[in-house]
Amino acid sequence: MSNCTLRLTLDTHQRIDMRWLSQAINAGMTSADALQLSIKIGNKTSQVSDVFTLTGELTATNIVLENSSSSCDYIGYQLPAGKTINVTGAAGHYAGAELAGGQLIIHSDAQHYVGCAMRSGMITVNGHCGNYLGGAFTGQKRGMAGGTILVKGNTGDFTGDMMRKGIIMVTGNIGNYCASRMIAGTITSLGSVGTHVGKNMRRGTLLFHKLPQDLPATFTNCGRHNLGYLTLLLDEMRKHDSEFKLLHPMRRRVQRYMGDTSVAGMGELLIWIG
Repeated sequence: MSNCTLRLTLDTHQRIDMRWLSQAINAGMTSADALQLSIKIGNKTSQVSDVFTLTGELTATNIVLENSSSSCDYIGYQLPAGKTINVTGAAGHYAGAELAGGQLIIHSDAQHYVGCAMRSGMITVNGHCGNYLGGAFTGQKRGMAGGTILVKGNTGDFTGDMMRKGIIMVTGNIGNYCASRMIAGTITSLGSVGTHVGKNMRRGTLLFHKLPQDLPATFTNCGRHNLGYLTLLLDEMRKHDSEFKLLHPMRRRVQRYMGDTSVAGMGELLIWIG
């Protein structure tokens, strides 16, 4: 696998717009040309070469981003299939936004809107995430529409807001308003889930280790079930290097709730039994 190393050399608390990297990758630019691109830092414009050093070519399969901070927004924006970005530090807002088949690996924490409006591909966050994981851009109505997000920590509020397809796996806790306005897709967690889960949820599947903090009255108890299709879902979840790998492959017994009935929703909330 060929490698390219990108290193942040500027120490700043201003927001750094990383969409120049996606522009360079998708255009097949050489490293020399990419370093001449403009980059937004706060409300000012600089040259990439003033902010980053670049070793190797961006045509490489694997791109390593070193010394990254929570100020770096849009890392992995529209990343195409066949490309991997390894972030050794933290990531800012909109990491993996509109991901288009690529792989984004963040070895620390990430801020808000991770994977928003992503279409396909894989995002792995080894730390915690902020709000609107897998959600939609502000003012838009289409959240995550495919792919997989694995978070090996906690996530904030509005996880999966307006989600349409794909799977979100969280080994830790999920905040409030999980799956709000969800259209389809799957969200699963091994930790606790906050309040107002499934608000205005239309369809989709929520699979949790235990009941949320307050189960909405608009979710109907449908009894206990042994669901065969969970074997296929567990198969997919156990492929990834995380705590999900420890789940029993035949753990199919669940308590099932349907909702959000206030919007004639047919989504399902499943709680593992035993």
